Amino acid sequence: MALALAACGRQVTPNRTSPGGSGGGLAAGSMQVKFQTQGQMDFANVRYVIMFNTSGTGGEPYANGYQTNYQNYSFALVVGGSGNSVAQPVLYQYIHQTGPGGAVAIVPYRLFYTPQQLTFFPNSNGLGNEFSITFDRTLFYGISVTPSPSPAATASASASASPSPSPAAATPQPQPTTAAQTTWYVNFFTTDISGNPLDAFGIGGATDQSFVWSINTTQIFDQQQFVGQNATQAPYASAQISIGEIANNP
Repeated sequence: MALALAACGRQVTPNRTSPGGSGGGLAAGSMQVKFQTQGQMDFANVRYVIMFNTSGTGGEPYANGYQTNYQNYSFALVVGGSGNSVAQPVLYQYIHQTGPGGAVAIVPYRLFYTPQQLTFFPNSNGLGNEFSITFDRTLFYGISVTPSPSPAATASASASASPSPSPAAATPQPQPTTAAQTTWYVNFFTTDISGNPLDAFGIGGATDQSFVWSINTTQIFDQQQFVGQNATQAPYASAQISIGEIANNP
């Protein structure tokens, strides 16, 4: 897979054991993501999205979620794009909703977290072009909804849709990740403030549907993805993805 990705303009490092074999200092049950861009980040005008498929089925989530009814979207960490230069991560869960006639839509609902569950460093490399988020993976247990969300709730044309209120009947669903859900698929996007995709991993950038990044949450790892020279990218450096990194301690 590494050779195939490098040949199409992207490069992936193989899994490597974190320092000391203990998740690189991460607490057990934690994951850390780092998002790096070519130029300094612009939290006021660009949304930085880390999208996960944790369902145990399907495959890679791509940036064209609006056209695919958010296929393979489970959870997203979204930073920036609100017009404010001071940003904090927003966590969304994508919930299946059955509407009139049995049509199924996927609606993003905002989830809230405590400082103990998620920490954010907006300038983690000191150069202004990287942030890091460390979070407790139990945040991705998510919520169950009873009854289904109102059909009036709709998602915007964005992987990082505007915050939607959590349904009043939503209740926590604190159950362990099942064996079928230990393999997650991950992608990094950037969008403008209206949610239009600007960049993503893969040779085609924002329109790519060939890139695949799967991770095994039962393993200690530290993986990186690098942008290849031939990849299509956003028109400005603050939205051009450079490196994505994920570290995990089961």
